Amino acid sequence: MTAAAFSGDGSVLAVAAESVITLWDPDNNALVGVIAEALSPITKLSFAGDSAYLMSLSQSSKPQVAVWNVSNLSMQWSYTLFAEAACCSSSKSEFAVLSLLSCPEGGAPAEQDGIILIFDAENSKPVSSWSVKKAKGGSIAFVKDGPSFDANTDDTRGGEASLLVYVNGSHEYVIFDPLKNEEPQISKSTRKNIQTDEPAPIGYASIYGELPKLELKKEVSDIPFIPSDRPWETIFTGSSHALPPLTKLCSVFLASLLEKRPVTDE
Repeated sequence: MTAAAFSGDGSVLAVAAESVITLWDPDNNALVGVIAEALSPITKLSFAGDSAYLMSLSQSSKPQVAVWNVSNLSMQWSYTLFAEAACCSSSKSEFAVLSLLSCPEGGAPAEQDGIILIFDAENSKPVSSWSVKKAKGGSIAFVKDGPSFDANTDDTRGGEASLLVYVNGSHEYVIFDPLKNEEPQISKSTRKNIQTDEPAPIGYASIYGELPKLELKKEVSDIPFIPSDRPWETIFTGSSHALPPLTKLCSVFLASLLEKRPVTDE
């Protein structure tokens, strides 16, 4: 299995097994039909809105963008395109393809190395097209129209209208309006007016707060030790936490056990 997609109402599941597209009933786990093979293994499947048209994308040595009619299990039309990305509208029977423009061998790459084509699923003629830069590694997606996407426009259209967002290989985005042929404005990815995300406290810190930072290295002062004339009598007196270190106790204690004899000259 190389790609899969649900229909708009979720009643049909399209699964691509290499270059063969199979249609399934997800509720009964039953095979409904098999569509003819594509030219090469399929990497993306998507239904065009709530229509009966299925878009497939192949990105191998034999690239292909094809539209299939699910109702009669046949191909509607196809193009041989080196497509970098593709997406379908969720409300209309249209889809967009980001295609890479080939560069002549030995020639310098063009400033605009890609093109975005918008198709209606029923017709192979593009509805709109735009030349774009840095198409390699780019992506496209349909989004609902709203004031948050274009603050310079005051017109408000129905909720079914959608815009096309293109993000190029340098992480810059462009917003296209499929209903207008105006030159879009490129917006660089900046962090202006974006609130910095701070990690929320979890676990112990969320209940009791952050723990104070403890210094791992502290200077420990030695316990004062004053030897006496009779250390074996006072060596173990006092509180246990105030006893001298073991290295000092052992030498004094063992010395107290030894029998002392006067040294005489023979």
